[in-house]
Amino acid sequence: MTPTQRPARTSTQGWVLGTVGGAPIVVAPTSLLLGLLLAGSWLPTVRSYLGALGWVAVVGVVVLTVMGVAVSILLHELAHGLTGTLLGRRPVLYQLHLWGGRTTFGPATNWRPWKDMLTSLAGPVTNLVLWALCRGAFSVLSLALPLGISFTLWALSWVNLALAVFNALPGLPLDGGHALAALVEQLSGRRRLGLQVAAWGGLGVVALIAWYWVLRPLLLVHRQPDAFDLMIVVLVAWPIASTCWTVLGLGGRNRAAASLDLRGLLQPVATVGATATVSRVHAVLSDGARLVLVSDGARLLGTIDAVGLEELGPLDEHVATAGQVCTALPARAVTTQVVGEQAAAALQAARSVSRWLLVVESGSVLGAVPTGAR
Repeated sequence: MTPTQRPARTSTQGWVLGTVGGAPIVVAPTSLLLGLLLAGSWLPTVRSYLGALGWVAVVGVVVLTVMGVAVSILLHELAHGLTGTLLGRRPVLYQLHLWGGRTTFGPATNWRPWKDMLTSLAGPVTNLVLWALCRGAFSVLSLALPLGISFTLWALSWVNLALAVFNALPGLPLDGGHALAALVEQLSGRRRLGLQVAAWGGLGVVALIAWYWVLRPLLLVHRQPDAFDLMIVVLVAWPIASTCWTVLGLGGRNRAAASLDLRGLLQPVATVGATATVSRVHAVLSDGARLVLVSDGARLLGTIDAVGLEELGPLDEHVATAGQVCTALPARAVTTQVVGEQAAAALQAARSVSRWLLVVESGSVLGAVPTGAR
């Protein structure tokens, strides 16, 4: 392969299933743990209802249900991506992991909080649609289908209803929390206030989870919650609580980072087309830009900086193009968090994958912050 044929590099953690609209779908290894937890919790129920059909049928229903849940989560994330694309912000990464899924978006133009609200709510709405479809199929076809398939449809209908309701709860980092934060920002013009309101909502969700699965059995039913229920509570409540704790700046370490403002660290960036020559990129960097963004229309292909150019080795700079030599920007190297704890966390996460953290606010690229990585 000649230097002018070199593709853009990328860095992902997990198994890449494919791409949708140029954004890779990455399955993190922790997804296997989620699948095992779902299978372990569902197996006793399936066995109690379908045990007479034999172990092969029971295991088959469990596997089909877990696969159906995975597809439901993926469709949930794809709905976020499709809605964002229609509103003017393209996704750059879809991830499936232990706590469900995540869709990461790239820069956008003319982005407004109400668009964030619609993008966030698209996921729960998709699960509601899937609930209605599974429920309808079960009602119409249950007598004509094998018992195991009917049972799976019934289970997936309730799983999707639970996903829709839970994700719509008004607390970070749930979709409902992001929608609430965007609504408050749209009405008040204060992004920080929206995040704080949604963070308090998240702590309320944690309190609700603790009450229903831990305190209610102890105080009202006089029964100790079993170990599996407690494990599920920790897995669900911990990421919600930690996110909200960080957003609110609670704790000494968080208060120390709460004053961080990335805008004071920004370095200038410039944009060139994918067909621009490397010599043109050199000229842009010489004019003062610290990072060059390479785009193909509205799509961000990657970035080039002075260090990256030095790593290329000998090549014809008047023939090689920016699109051929740019380095794909990992999703963790793009942030919309400009101040406070979330900005500090974004900078720390970017340091492990990129020399630069691209800062986006209201859909516009403000600049790039050096992460200190080599």
